[in-house]
Amino acid sequence: MADLGALSSLGAGSGGVLSYDVIDKLKNADKSMMVDPFKRRLSDVQEKENALSDLTTQVSLFKTGFADFKDGEIFQKRLADVSGSSVSASVTSGVSVQTVTMDVKQLAQNDIYQSKGYDKEDSKINDTGDDQTITIGYGDNSKDLTIKDGATLSDLKDQINDADIGITASIIDTGSDDNPYKLVLKGNETGKDNTIKLDYHNIDDLNLNDIAYKSKKYDADTDSVTDSDTTFKITINGDEHSFDVDADTSVKDFVDQINNNLNDYGISAKYNDDTGKIEMDMDAVGDISIDEGDLNTDFNGNTDLSNDNRVQKAQNSEFKYNGVDVERDSNKIDDLIVGLKMDINSTGASTINIKQDTKKIDEEMQNFVSGYNSLVSKIQDLTKFDPDTKNSGVFQNESSIKHITSDLSNMLFSSFIGDSVTKKDKNGEEYEQKITLNASDFGFSMNRSGFLDFDSKKFDDMLKNKPEKTDEFFSKNDDSAFSKVFDYVNSLTKGSNSTLELLSNQYNREEKSFQKMIDDSQARINSRYQTMAQQFASYDTMIQGYTVQEQSVQQAIDALSNN
Repeated sequence: MADLGALSSLGAGSGGVLSYDVIDKLKNADKSMMVDPFKRRLSDVQEKENALSDLTTQVSLFKTGFADFKDGEIFQKRLADVSGSSVSASVTSGVSVQTVTMDVKQLAQNDIYQSKGYDKEDSKINDTGDDQTITIGYGDNSKDLTIKDGATLSDLKDQINDADIGITASIIDTGSDDNPYKLVLKGNETGKDNTIKLDYHNIDDLNLNDIAYKSKKYDADTDSVTDSDTTFKITINGDEHSFDVDADTSVKDFVDQINNNLNDYGISAKYNDDTGKIEMDMDAVGDISIDEGDLNTDFNGNTDLSNDNRVQKAQNSEFKYNGVDVERDSNKIDDLIVGLKMDINSTGASTINIKQDTKKIDEEMQNFVSGYNSLVSKIQDLTKFDPDTKNSGVFQNESSIKHITSDLSNMLFSSFIGDSVTKKDKNGEEYEQKITLNASDFGFSMNRSGFLDFDSKKFDDMLKNKPEKTDEFFSKNDDSAFSKVFDYVNSLTKGSNSTLELLSNQYNREEKSFQKMIDDSQARINSRYQTMAQQFASYDTMIQGYTVQEQSVQQAIDALSNN
């Protein structure tokens, strides 16, 4: 009893009658009557608060689990079922159910070139004694590169990459015994407009362009190449180079004109006595065209434009989409149907069936039933009463919680939509009979334990045969079954006036009230027994004084008697 502030010798004078034990017994008796009832009620309230918090979480999880139904999102989920291997596809929610045919004729490709072979990566490509300029382009972009005197193949690779115009340069070791190192240029994007353009005639001949531009066959180099004055033009990546050719100019003189007028642009020519043809070479790749004017050389008709050092030619994808010819600069197609993405994998025909994702819908229905039953099980546990053991749940007497399960059931099973079926009368004539559909028609039922059962086969049949009615019943309007359930669940948890929030506020107030009652009662008891301890101490001192006086008188009497 040190909190009472009394003397530690309390009870010595009274022979233990006015002791701490007496005060403790009296104080504990008062606590059992004045404090303990409030503590029990506080404990009950705190138990309810904890249970309510768990229940609120359970309700929120249930609501989150079927939010897609309320919004109708679940019935908009689609599946792209592809027959054939030429394309793969994915589809987003809401795309119209339909069938798409794709017959791929050609895949989109990057432009890729390889140079001639070099004995090492550091082989010189500029040993002219001066810095040289070459122009590199890609699509609509181009840059001039200054190639330092003494620059190597590796230096050129780095400069092309640093130019950052959409071309990736690399050097590969082909493993060949003779000059194994080749410069490889690859366009980063597919499409016929994304071509590599490189005019490299000021440096070593990389032989990226190994096309031999050949004329028609002549009997001798003295033959005439034209009967009239004309102009010969070559356009390389937008730059036109030309010279005039007089009437009756011989093959030999024409070849000399090419070498004299176009050599500075990386173009050279010779007459091949064995084949009888003029052969022309160019140190450039990209957009190259020849305008022969009135010349009879016919380079355009006699040149095989296949380039062995053009490993892959930039081109568009070409395909028939639902029978219509279409071109795109990529193998990823996403602009034909909003929400449908297709990847072209190879040539050939494929069919894409865009259909409702019934498997996903069925899974979400099962999740709804599971969430519903988990919530019902939780509420049953909190509101139960066992007549044999007299044990009850923490909310056994809370009607607002006990009614949740019946309210949920009513929300689900009180929803109806109209439909019609075709029947025949006794004469065999068909007629339409109006009917109503409810939750049981879509596979739902309530068992004797209060839990929801779900017949997935029955639901799948309705989803297959009456997809619009299924959507309408569950989510298509504000009066649909799941809209009602969702709004009801919202009324339990959302907002300051929601059922569970009001209960939470009530319990919070009760907790504070009981805690105040406990504190006030405890304070009164402490004050009362503080005073009692002080009174006991005074009485004990008085008794002790009387005892001493009694002992003195007795001693005097005993002394007189002895005398």
